[in-house]
Amino acid sequence: MKYVLIGAGSRGTIYSTWAAKNGIEVAAIAELRPERLNALADAIGVPENGRYPSADALFAAGKLGDAALICTQDQDHYGHAMQALDLGYDLLLEKPISPNARECMEIEAKANALGRKITVCHVLRYTTFFQNLKNIIDSGEIGKVVAVKHAENIGNFHMAHSFVRGNWRNDTLSSPIIMQKSCHDLDIL
Repeated sequence: MKYVLIGAGSRGTIYSTWAAKNGIEVAAIAELRPERLNALADAIGVPENGRYPSADALFAAGKLGDAALICTQDQDHYGHAMQALDLGYDLLLEKPISPNARECMEIEAKANALGRKITVCHVLRYTTFFQNLKNIIDSGEIGKVVAVKHAENIGNFHMAHSFVRGNWRNDTLSSPIIMQKSCHDLDIL
């Protein structure tokens, strides 16, 4: 199996580094920032002809793999997903599928019509902390879970960096804070 990556930010880097270490070929990477693109491509061995300055440039090259990992900004997921589906890719979408419910339904309808698979990744589900917590609960070591008290605490730096000045500062540009943060909690619960 080989895949293409759209977006070489932190999530795309995590997935691609893991894939390369586990024998899954990263055929191509599309990333707007040349320094990110080249750093990740160099680290995992993607040749020069597999490096694209944008998703549109990668998609224009045709189908280059079996799946597309879409790890771009929330508002870009829809357009990238629809293009990838048209080319015949199965998808791994970083959450959220889209901040727009209609777009989510359109992506689902197109995938179903084309017989394509979509996986939505909630990356915290796979962190060591939550995997260990799940293993402890599943083992019965602490007894049967009958209630959960949970709080979504966002530290001052994370709040200021991501939700006041950062990529998620405005829900018309991205998804709202409740979708960005609470979706992890609901997924884990």
